[in-house]
Amino acid sequence: MKSGTIIIIPLVLAALAPPLQADTRKDILDQKQELEQIQKEVEDSRKKLETLKGQESGLQKKVSEFDQRIESNKKVVGRLNSELKQLQDDIKASEAELDNTQEQYDLSILRYLGNIRQFYMSARPNVEIIPLDPNREVELERRIALLAALANYEAGTITRASEYLAQTIDSREKLLGEKKKVTRLKQTKETSTALERSKKEKQQKELDKLRRKKTQEADRLVTLEQAAREMEMILVRLEKARQDQFGRRSSDEPSFFVNLKGRLRTPFAGEIALSFGASIDKLTKLKSFSPGIGIKGIPRGPVYSVAAGSVAYVGDLRGYGNFVIIDHDGQYFTTYAGLEQTLVIVGELVATGMKIGSATGEGLVRFELRKGREPLDPIEWIAIDAF
Repeated sequence: MKSGTIIIIPLVLAALAPPLQADTRKDILDQKQELEQIQKEVEDSRKKLETLKGQESGLQKKVSEFDQRIESNKKVVGRLNSELKQLQDDIKASEAELDNTQEQYDLSILRYLGNIRQFYMSARPNVEIIPLDPNREVELERRIALLAALANYEAGTITRASEYLAQTIDSREKLLGEKKKVTRLKQTKETSTALERSKKEKQQKELDKLRRKKTQEADRLVTLEQAAREMEMILVRLEKARQDQFGRRSSDEPSFFVNLKGRLRTPFAGEIALSFGASIDKLTKLKSFSPGIGIKGIPRGPVYSVAAGSVAYVGDLRGYGNFVIIDHDGQYFTTYAGLEQTLVIVGELVATGMKIGSATGEGLVRFELRKGREPLDPIEWIAIDAF
């Protein structure tokens, strides 16, 4: 619902009335009441605008907080990436060390086994030497002792190589465990960052929506203030006319239009998009009132008169585009707003179902029905099966 709708008919009808026919004191009082109503709406619009500004500031703060958390998470992820790179380098070096240690360990075992074999071959008695040469026996004993010492040395080397190999494997496992830990932490931070971005996008959409709402409210305020100035000018003209004229127009004549209640055709084929009456904005939680309904239909589709009458006004209003007002019997009026094209002129007689214009590319026509200045719910007057 666009909140400027409430001023369309009172403002235009007041402008339509010829000075010679609107010079009674009652008309002037009515116009003063309309001016007071517009002035009240101006004040309400200012309050709404201030509320929207406060909400905008709050949402902007939330968006900034999300930006800060996202930036902080990005720094943490960057640091974790550096740690992962260093760990990967350390793991690579550890694996190279492990390969070298494994090779040294394998060589130690081979040397040990070679010495054992040599020791065995040297210690085995030679059956061909009978009797054994004493010098040869001494040499053999020395050789066996040397091989035994060498075997013991190689055994120690194997033990040390085995221990170093175990340490290298343990170090590698710790590095791999640290890598998994840092990787999990990085994934957690990346998930958190993605979630923060999603929340930020949601808040940003709300902020954009609120800013559009604020712009609309600012435009409405400008329109209301202009309407108040125009109404003051109308009051001046009416007061001057009252001083010169004394005739009175009666509004107590029988109305043919009242008999059409519940039987009017729809002005535009479509679905009800905006309802009549009070409502609360989902975003701002502010209350507002719609004096008519909005019908969503085919873009640039035809718009028809709901009943016979004469065209009282054809013009345009900021935020509503072209619109037409039809006077049905001097008491009941209908307004067709949101038109891209109008096909009638002021004073022209129209019949029920006559095409008076076409909708805009948006395909949303705003329709109002009033008895004098009193807004009526069009749904109660349009036939149930008309849509």
